Amino acid sequence: MNHRLTTTPPLTLAGRNKTFPIGPGQGIKDLWQVFMTDFGKIAGQVGFNAYGVCHNFDGKGHMDYLCAVEVKDGGQVPGYMHVLQIPARKTAVFTHKGPIEKIHETWNAIFTEHLPAAKLEVAPGPQFEVYGEAFNAGREEIEIFIPVK
Repeated sequence: MNHRLTTTPPLTLAGRNKTFPIGPGQGIKDLWQVFMTDFGKIAGQVGFNAYGVCHNFDGKGHMDYLCAVEVKDGGQVPGYMHVLQIPARKTAVFTHKGPIEKIHETWNAIFTEHLPAAKLEVAPGPQFEVYGEAFNAGREEIEIFIPVK
């Protein structure tokens, strides 16, 4: 799996957020199903990419997962949604190709094989998946952004 290094622009994301154990789980799929009822209807939504964001790692095996879209202004978002600001930063970008049910295998390979082989150190902050044009066209390609030092 190849990667590219980039500097991501600052993002303001808004969506549904919940705490989960780190790793694959049915609950994340359920959260996506709830979020998709909001998709395209969020005030100030920018474009049609969806974001799956792993953040707020507690150091005890849990994280928050946010199903989101980019928005122009977090203040326009309904109160039941979570707003997350991600600053501009250096990231390594990987591409998951294949069934969404196997994305956890790609995440695992990123951290156990690819980042160490590239001698990249993970920086603190949110890690996220972008479900963009290729995914929406049925090709099941998802970009994964990992902050690096």
